[in-house]
Amino acid sequence: MKRFRGAILGIALTLLTSAGCGADSSPHGADALKTACDGIIDSSAIDEARTSSDFGDLHVAAKSTSHASAAKTLLDEDHAAYACRISRSDSPESRSDALYVKFTPGLNSLFPEDQEQSYSSYRAYKLGNGIQATMEAGSADVYYLCRTKGRDSSFSVTGSFYSTLDLRAETRFRTLFRSSQKMSKLLNCENDIKFPDPATMKYLPLQKD
Repeated sequence: MKRFRGAILGIALTLLTSAGCGADSSPHGADALKTACDGIIDSSAIDEARTSSDFGDLHVAAKSTSHASAAKTLLDEDHAAYACRISRSDSPESRSDALYVKFTPGLNSLFPEDQEQSYSSYRAYKLGNGIQATMEAGSADVYYLCRTKGRDSSFSVTGSFYSTLDLRAETRFRTLFRSSQKMSKLLNCENDIKFPDPATMKYLPLQKD
């Protein structure tokens, strides 16, 4: 009888161990945000994100990304690349992302240079030295020029931030600017690229009705 009970106990322990091995052990929630994206998501942003209903489900996207790999893609292949992706599910599709930062080379400016107003649908910012930024619901974009050795002229870089999490506009810009600063270094931009403190940014006046 004792041998029988021991055998049953052994089988139960084996099943539990197997089940544990099959579970998703990747970082979730705050741990995912801390370990993802080369550290651009700071503690203040994580605290804000905690109020989101799907915070506990967040994890690093299945397809790994980094600023280094994104910079290599921009320079070697001249097309857009993700530097950061936080997912809500195991799906590799971008529509499952709860947060991402993507960089695209060679795009036109975000708005005409002579524009002097924002609109109800988005806010426009002129940040000096040709740097532009825009903000819409859940997203933020920044445009700047990068001058490197081996190129006759500067090329444009557009950074795009998107998130379904409950993050303030200031937090979105802070995360995007930290990412863009890291990207400009990896791209070996020789011109002086400085992003402002988002708390001091003022958008162009809203269009009058």
